[in-house]
Amino acid sequence: MNTNRNTNNSGNIIDNGQAKLQRMKNFSGTMIGERAYNLIIGVTLLWGIAINIVMALTLKNTILSLHPAIVLITYLVGSLACSFIIYRAKNPAVSFAAFTGLAICMGLILTYFVSMYELGTVSLAFELTAIITVAMMILGTLFPQFFLSIGGSLGISLVLAIIVEVVAGLIFHLNMSIMDYVIVLIFCGFVGYDWAKAQIYPKNAVNAVASASDIYVDVVNIFIRLLSILGKKDN
Repeated sequence: MNTNRNTNNSGNIIDNGQAKLQRMKNFSGTMIGERAYNLIIGVTLLWGIAINIVMALTLKNTILSLHPAIVLITYLVGSLACSFIIYRAKNPAVSFAAFTGLAICMGLILTYFVSMYELGTVSLAFELTAIITVAMMILGTLFPQFFLSIGGSLGISLVLAIIVEVVAGLIFHLNMSIMDYVIVLIFCGFVGYDWAKAQIYPKNAVNAVASASDIYVDVVNIFIRLLSILGKKDN
């Protein structure tokens, strides 16, 4: 299933399925080599992570001083707008600028999550996320057909997992800690899927940035869920 997942513990989902289908036909701009294409994906992904780290380290007090509703609305509206631009941009500079905006919006939410945990827990979650991401990208390279074949199943699984988590937690007040593990596994699959998918798009800078955005959202969700898992163990 060609969807872009943008979820956090509030369970928000952004579906950019049509935009992803259009990317298969996006031959606009200069075609580049595979190495340059993957380099852009990697650099863009690292750029988003660097923005989040800087925000958490330098803007923590400022962000936490804002009313939660302002942060949430800014995150929702900003991430939706930036995602829309990323998947429809024809100019790589515009696409990259929109990705930067998306990373800033995600950084607002991430700063809130990070502030709830000890530095050791955050560091461990970050290291595990990095290891998982690299491992799944390698697996996506080695077994692309497998990951491409499970895209639809991953999308359905994610929707069901979020529904179960919301219903069981908010309505029945059940302890759904197990869902953190389930969603980590789902997004691990999405990293492999999105990396394999990135390799079959026409190789231009716009598609590279859009693919980096897919993987970035996967990585953020893995990190948030690992924080939750490790934080509960600490407690």
